[in-house]
Amino acid sequence: MRTERRQMKNKKSRKFLILSSILVVLLGIGLYIGYVFFSANHFFNQIQGDDLPNKGTNETDQVVIENKEPFSILLLGVDERPGDKGRADTILVATINPNTNDVKLLSIPRDTLIELPKSGELDKINATYAYDGIPYVVETVEDYLDIPINYYAKINFQGMVDLVNAIGGITIDSPLDFTVQDSNEHSNAIQVKKGVQHMDGEKALGYARMRKQDPRGDWGRQERQRQVIEAIIDEIISISSLTNFNRIFNAIAPNLTTNLSGREIWILGTNYASAANKITSLVLEGEEDRIYFPSYGQEVYVWKPNEDKKAAVSAELRRHLELEPNAIDSSETDSMETSSATSE
Repeated sequence: MRTERRQMKNKKSRKFLILSSILVVLLGIGLYIGYVFFSANHFFNQIQGDDLPNKGTNETDQVVIENKEPFSILLLGVDERPGDKGRADTILVATINPNTNDVKLLSIPRDTLIELPKSGELDKINATYAYDGIPYVVETVEDYLDIPINYYAKINFQGMVDLVNAIGGITIDSPLDFTVQDSNEHSNAIQVKKGVQHMDGEKALGYARMRKQDPRGDWGRQERQRQVIEAIIDEIISISSLTNFNRIFNAIAPNLTTNLSGREIWILGTNYASAANKITSLVLEGEEDRIYFPSYGQEVYVWKPNEDKKAAVSAELRRHLELEPNAIDSSETDSMETSSATSE
C-alpha cells in the first residue's frame, strides 16, 4: 500500500515537474516574443520620419502595399555632421514590382545638373537636401524623373558603418585596388585590395563612397554602391536568430529615418522580399562639364545627363510602376540596362 502511494506521489511529482517545465518554457517564449516585439516597436517609433507633404494629392498615394502593388522608394545617404546639415551624397531610386518580382535601381549622380523646382535655377541635385530637407529632394526627383515617390529612407553614413558591423560584415568582390579616407577623414586609412574580401562597416563605407580613383568615375561608384546594398540585403535575409535583429535595430535606429510605418515594413517583408533577389541597375547616361554658379562664386564640376536617355529611364521606371506611359517610346529603354544581379 505504501509502495502504491509512493508511486502515485512520484507520478504526481513528475507530472507537476513536467507541467511546470512546460509553463516555464511557454512563459520564456512569451517573454522573448514580447521582448522582440517591444524592441521592434521601439525601433519603428525611433525611425519614424515626417510624412511627405503632398501625399494623398496625386499618384503618390495610389499605392496600396497590402494589395501587393508596385511602389517606389527614394534612398538617401547623407553625410551629416554636428553643426552641418550635410548634402545627399548618395541618391538612389528603387521601384519594386511584386508582379514581375524584381527591382529597378537607379543611382542619380550627386553632381547631376538640374533645374530646381519652382525657381527654375540651375544647381546640383545633391544640394536640394541642404536647401529644404527630404521633402525638397523628393519633389525634385519626382519632377526630374516624372514618377511619384511613394516612400523614402534616409540613412546617415555612420548608420551604414554600424549596420554592416551589426550583421557581422559583408563579403565583396572588388574590381580594383585603392586607398580611401575613413568616415573621420583620415587619409588613406582604408585599403581595399582587388578580389573577394570581408569588409567591416568602415571599409564597406569607404568602398561605396570612393570615386576619384575609379577609372569609370561615378559609374564605378554606382556599381560599388549596388554591390554593398545587395551584400547587406543578402546578410540580413540569411539571419535566422531574432536576437540578431535587436542588435541591428540598435545599430541603425539613431541614423535612419523613413516614412514607412512599422506595419508597412512588416508587410513589405512578407509581400515583397523575394523581389530583392533580382535587382536591375539603370544608368543615367550623359557627359561631364564645368559650369560657373553665381551662388558658389566659382566654376564647378557637374554631370549633364543626355535628355533622350533620361526620358528613356523615366519611361522604364513608369512602366515598372505600372503607370500610364509618358511620351518616350519604351523600346528605347533597352540600352539603359547595364547589369542584372540575381541571387537565389
